[in-house]
Amino acid sequence: MAFNAEYLPVELDGESYAIDTTMYRRTTVPVSRQQRDNSREPGENTLDTTGAWVRSQTDWSYGAGQLYLDKEDSDRRRFYASTGVDVWTKGQISLLSDTEDAAASLTLSTEDPIIRRFATSTNEYLYLVSDSTIFISTNGGAWVTLAGTNNITDITSDGSFVYIAQAATNIPRKYTLGDNTTDHGFGSLTPELLQVVGGRIIGAQDNVIYELDAAGAKAASSLDYTLPLASSKWVSITAASNGIYVAANTDNTGSIYYIGINNSDGTLNAPTLAGSLPRNETINDIISYGGLVGLATSIGFRLGLINQESSGLTLGPAIDTGGEAFSLEADGKFIWFGCDNAQIYRADLSRFTETLVPAYASDLKLSGTIAAGDKVVSLARLSNEKLYFAVNIAAGAGVLYREHYSGNKVPTGELIAGEITWSTVVPKLLRSGIIDLDRSQYERAKTAYRTTTSYTAPTPYNLGGPTTLPVGSIRLVATNGARITAAIPSPTGSLETGTPETFSFSDGINTAISYDLKIELERGASTITSSPICHDWQLTAVAVPRRIDEIIMPIVFRQNVTTSRDSGKPRAALIVKDTFENLRALMESGTAVSYKEGKRVDTVTVERLEMTPERLSDDGGWWEGTLMVRLLTVPS
Repeated sequence: MAFNAEYLPVELDGESYAIDTTMYRRTTVPVSRQQRDNSREPGENTLDTTGAWVRSQTDWSYGAGQLYLDKEDSDRRRFYASTGVDVWTKGQISLLSDTEDAAASLTLSTEDPIIRRFATSTNEYLYLVSDSTIFISTNGGAWVTLAGTNNITDITSDGSFVYIAQAATNIPRKYTLGDNTTDHGFGSLTPELLQVVGGRIIGAQDNVIYELDAAGAKAASSLDYTLPLASSKWVSITAASNGIYVAANTDNTGSIYYIGINNSDGTLNAPTLAGSLPRNETINDIISYGGLVGLATSIGFRLGLINQESSGLTLGPAIDTGGEAFSLEADGKFIWFGCDNAQIYRADLSRFTETLVPAYASDLKLSGTIAAGDKVVSLARLSNEKLYFAVNIAAGAGVLYREHYSGNKVPTGELIAGEITWSTVVPKLLRSGIIDLDRSQYERAKTAYRTTTSYTAPTPYNLGGPTTLPVGSIRLVATNGARITAAIPSPTGSLETGTPETFSFSDGINTAISYDLKIELERGASTITSSPICHDWQLTAVAVPRRIDEIIMPIVFRQNVTTSRDSGKPRAALIVKDTFENLRALMESGTAVSYKEGKRVDTVTVERLEMTPERLSDDGGWWEGTLMVRLLTVPS
């Protein structure tokens, strides 16, 4: 018979039924379950899943490059990307030092400037090369000029003298270190690449490499080698504990060669291939440091591990920062590499995220307007831990910048934590965020008690005045699946330590499968040498899956039933055996069918049948009684 809710209240798969309303139930299935945390230490899995879910981060020292924060194979000590944020102190983030023009009084050419640090036992020198001119600074003081007539291609020092290579067909020059007047001359060869490595002077021009003696001539009975292909070009030289490594580019592909020492007479052996890059990846610079060789290449930065027995290199994957790496510097446990967009990155050689991939993150950056073609072509770090970097400006002359001498912090910085899913694709409602600042930046007034000589009650007094955020502000910015952002606090202000604030998205879409989180730091207007220090952040969210209802439908399972109206009016005969078999077939097939209660319509599956018999049907076909049908709704 046709469905009519006035007479037969429910319909399943096109068939209407009378039900026993005293036994009918409809219940929303719980979405959370009990869990147990089996980890060695209590963590977020210990928390009750029936409440808000928590995600947090307390360490960033394993660097950038991780898209997802909380996938099964994610490392909570990593993040996706940062700008202007210092992540290298374990357990905190803060603003990096700002940068400043280190040669504002100088006029630099459009050619790639070169910056080098050389030192004696008493002084530290910076040599800045611009075309044919060299500027010299002693211990960070004023610049003096060493003028020339030919473009300079390389500069090196042995601690007593400075050796200057010039463009093709021009002989090198030699000056006493720190002297800008007396040219001592240096032979008649014309190397374009010139470096003091391992107590030797190595020169190269195009595909030819050789050792020079103290007078600038080729060293007798020593290195003098030509790469087979005339199109090859030597580009960089570095000294390692086991010998010398030299980089060359051939047919748009980079290779590294090893030059060893003949144990019998101390001469240099001919170069042997130590490692090659993939096709169409060239080398700009190499540096040896701590048993590793760092490579600045046309696609980013790589590390090579020196095999102490064979002197070959095992090359690691490239760290792709979105562009080319041009220059390298090493100090302490770090290697810095200069890249496109006037950006410097730092790699931590004490922490590795995978084989030969160190923890890395963005570091100093040219302040002011930056163009895509601005590239950091040379780096030098002084003993006072100030980093200098020379930049080829795409739209003008080169510049020399340095880490701010007064310790000013960058005005703002941001760290993108990565995409957070709470390890499930179930939609979540993002509730609130909270941060924890360094105690020195939020400590409220403490109360102590002073006892008196009498037996009166102790007298309270304050141990200093309260502070809030004297050094700047911190915000949390979340982006939902619709790419709409919500910031706390919004639009400006700062989170107070330990005080959660609630996210609110302007588009009204407050649920998403995942959220991207960004931490924004800003220095104070009157405290430009200080930065807010964040020790951790937390997000809370609530799972909002598509809900499922369990429906217990007690069918009055008789051949003849009375309707809810016009008492005693029979409905069309129900063949109980056939009906049961049809319902059982629906259950076994798992087919989703339509279910109607009055004017409500759901899509359901039949999950269980339970028959309570009262008598055999008049036709003897099967039982009459009450058939309990368990249905589960299918989320739309």
